[in-house]
Amino acid sequence: MNTSIHQNNLEHKRVLKLAREYREQGYSVCVYPSADKLPPKLADCSLDLIAKNGEKVVAANVRSRESLSLNGSLSLLKISESVKEIPGWEFELVVTNARKK
Repeated sequence: MNTSIHQNNLEHKRVLKLAREYREQGYSVCVYPSADKLPPKLADCSLDLIAKNGEKVVAANVRSRESLSLNGSLSLLKISESVKEIPGWEFELVVTNARKK
């Protein structure tokens, strides 16, 4: 149980860092967008962040190595394929690892 809390916290911190990086590049960013902020094709997808800059939109998910299970990978593949079908959108998967102490 403690591990999943740590991993969620690790992923959340990386989402916030990624949002800051995109904002520094001039993107408008929405963290953990709700279904009404997404195109209908993505309304049932769980995205961690969308970043818009003109006509370009990046949809991103952040995962730790530990949270990338086979089922998680299939879910990410479905999201990636759905994003690809939307003109001007691209999918980014960011994998983060816990620091060794």
